[in-house]
Amino acid sequence: MRLDRIRKLFNLAADQAGTPEGEAAARIARRLLVERSVSLAELSEEERAATDPFERREILLGGPAHWRCVLVCAVAAHCDCAAGYLPGRGKARLYGRRGAVEVAEYLFVVLSRALTRERAYHLVTEARGLDPAAQERSASDFCRSAIFALQLRMQEIREQEQGERPEVTALVSAQSAGLWRWMREQGVSQRVDAPFPWAMSESGVKAGYRLPLVPSVEDGLAETTRRARG
Repeated sequence: MRLDRIRKLFNLAADQAGTPEGEAAARIARRLLVERSVSLAELSEEERAATDPFERREILLGGPAHWRCVLVCAVAAHCDCAAGYLPGRGKARLYGRRGAVEVAEYLFVVLSRALTRERAYHLVTEARGLDPAAQERSASDFCRSAIFALQLRMQEIREQEQGERPEVTALVSAQSAGLWRWMREQGVSQRVDAPFPWAMSESGVKAGYRLPLVPSVEDGLAETTRRARG
């Protein structure tokens, strides 16, 4: 999957006037995964493995905040990948098919950028006047709540895809089959973090749900896809 094409398609999510990026980017990510899976389905198993192998990629999260770790894991699940991190390091690893990892990395960048802006706005509005420790707690609760809403929206996108086109959902899932076995063979061991305390933030949930997708996004994506294929 060409990186310049991924960049072009994800730019659509940022360029839609009046359309927040989150859901647009999440839908584009699934569209890319479906397109990749359909093209690979025409190849033999050996050709698929050579064209789109499993890989491990380390990415920078943009900071050590725990919400970034939670976000990268949510993105990985949406893109049929896996993510691992050590808390406080500001970096993570994505595991999956090369094409899926590329899509997941770009989706994380888009969502992280959007949520960073929302967090900054929250700090100067609702968290203004609080002491530094209280501000940090408020910002953390805000981000975790926004990610919770984003996860629900991404799940709805996948369920809609499953209901409307179950055959393509099956193709996407088939491409990631064997991921955990491959990770074990590579010596990758993961454990679940202890629960990280946070409280639901109504404004954070609203930020995560501020994601209406207008038809122009999909129209623009379809047009870009036609040009790329032509």
